Amino acid sequence: MGKTYKLKSENIERLVPDIGFAFATDMITVEGKKVDYMERHKPDGDGDSGWIFYGGGETQEYLDDPDNTSMLSVNKIANYDPEIIEFLTYPPGTEIERNEDGRLQVISQGISKPEVVFLPPVDVGHIKVTKNWGFNICSHMLKRIDKGSLVIWRPGFTIWLDSYDANGVGLDERIDRVMTYISPDRTAFLESRKGGVHKIRYHLQEVEYGKEQNAVYVFALTESRELHMAIYYDNPSDLSEIEEIWKTLVCIGA
Repeated sequence: MGKTYKLKSENIERLVPDIGFAFATDMITVEGKKVDYMERHKPDGDGDSGWIFYGGGETQEYLDDPDNTSMLSVNKIANYDPEIIEFLTYPPGTEIERNEDGRLQVISQGISKPEVVFLPPVDVGHIKVTKNWGFNICSHMLKRIDKGSLVIWRPGFTIWLDSYDANGVGLDERIDRVMTYISPDRTAFLESRKGGVHKIRYHLQEVEYGKEQNAVYVFALTESRELHMAIYYDNPSDLSEIEEIWKTLVCIGA
C-alpha cells in the first residue's frame, strides 16, 4: 500500500531552487511533524543533496525499516517545514537540531555560515526588501542572500539589491556620486523625485560570458537612505514588471 503524504502534489509550491533530492522520515511527510533534526552528508551521486531530515522520536528500529523513509526533492521537503530553507546551503558535515525555544540551530562545530543563504520566497504584491524599502512584484520569486546582497529571482529574471545609509553625506552629493557610476552606453535614462524619494533608472546592454544580457539599473535615494538595484532579464515582456517595480518603489520613514 502506498503512503498517504500529508501534503498533496497540488499543494507543493516552489520555495527553493532545485538542489536535488533528500531523505525524510514519515514523521515529517506522513505524520506532519516539523523537522527536529537534519544532517548533511557528502552526496552519494548526481542529484543527491546529502541531506537527511528527521521529525523526532524515530527509534533505531524505525529507521532500520526503509519503508519509514522517503526520497523526495529538497523543495518538497521544504514545503513540509519552510524553517529548513535558510540552512539548505550549509556544507556536508553540518548538523542542525531544534532547540528548547523551538528554533532550528546549527550544532556542528567549526561550520561557518555560507556566503549564499536561501530565504523564503516572495509572492505577487507589495514586498519589503529592507526595513524601509519596498515595491510591487507581478510574479512569484525565490529569494537569497548572496555575498551580502539580497537577490530576488525567477528563471530569466533576477534582481540584485544593496541598501545603504547616508552616513551624513547630503542627498545632492550622493546623487552626483551615483551619476558618476552610470555607463556612457546607457539608454532610456529616467529621473524622478516624488514623496522624498529621488529615483534614477537606465537600461544597458551588457555581455556576460560571451552572451548579450539585458539590464536595467535603478537607484533610489532619500535624505537618509539609498537603494541600488541591478535587474537582469531575458524576455522583453518582463519590462512591464520592471515598470511596476519602478512606479511602486517607496521608502517608509525616508
